[in-house]
Amino acid sequence: MEKVNSKTSRLQKFKKIFDNKLKHQIENSPPDVIKKYIHESLFKYLDDKKILIYSQAQGSPLGIIILALFIFLFLGFLKGYKEMLLFPGIIFTIICSLLIVFGIIYKITIPTKEIILNRETGMFTFPGYMWKKEVTLPFSELIVGWFGAGGVTGNLQMELVCRHPKEWKKGARLYGHSNLYYENWSFYVWYMDRNRPLPPGDAFDPYRERDFLRRKAEGFPPPLYKSYVPTPEATPEQQKEREQYWTDEQYTEKFEREEGSTWYDPQIHNDWEETTYLKPETKTPVANRYVKFIFNDGRIIYSQTNEDGSLYEPPESEDFEMLFVSIKKP
Repeated sequence: MEKVNSKTSRLQKFKKIFDNKLKHQIENSPPDVIKKYIHESLFKYLDDKKILIYSQAQGSPLGIIILALFIFLFLGFLKGYKEMLLFPGIIFTIICSLLIVFGIIYKITIPTKEIILNRETGMFTFPGYMWKKEVTLPFSELIVGWFGAGGVTGNLQMELVCRHPKEWKKGARLYGHSNLYYENWSFYVWYMDRNRPLPPGDAFDPYRERDFLRRKAEGFPPPLYKSYVPTPEATPEQQKEREQYWTDEQYTEKFEREEGSTWYDPQIHNDWEETTYLKPETKTPVANRYVKFIFNDGRIIYSQTNEDGSLYEPPESEDFEMLFVSIKKP
């Protein structure tokens, strides 16, 4: 493999990763969806046909109202409230008043902001910005990536984001029950693959039998998306019945990671540098290949090249061995 190093700024690094869309595949087994998530601050509704997730992508107008009130009260305390009705204080008073009025109007008139995963129809809906209409499109056409944003602690947080395939200005953050964006994406893909069993978690238990009977009536069609983890049925009896049509071995890539190994995480491995790998004979990208980094201290970290043959690898100061992983086909 021919190795091409690329020195990029932090801003260019995040932009590059954001431009690299995630594939529609199940790479990780997501955390269980437990009942307490329902009707609280995350899942508004959930069954075997549809999931409604509260969206905070556009933020709450309460922040604007509180900020405007704080500025007005703080300046009034320093200058005196009578001064806030005279020039130049009146300017701040007008600005704060407009912000408060805007926040109240926005709070009253803002449309419902929901992320909708429709397993039955294969359609996906994400909310529009502010008063703009929601966007609905086939899940298979959804373009998803990750984006680095500052958290409340000042640390970088990697969030799952999507954008419209035809209108790049339309997009939203995608929320889930994991703090890891790639686990949330695996959960989205798993749920939207209507030919697989429902994802793990007792929140889905009341609907597993109905979902199984529906897939059975349809003749257990093969999965829609590739998986790197098994997606078994709820009971051994159901598993045996389904395996008359297809098995996990047929539709699960043989990619078993060692216990304790991890995936490349841009939030943790923020000093890794971008590198592009090309086939020496053709100069074409070594695209979509899994890579294993083995460190002298025993750590094992996996990554994957993108369509351009690029990935992020440890700095040269670290002592490691790099191997391209060969996926075993059934």
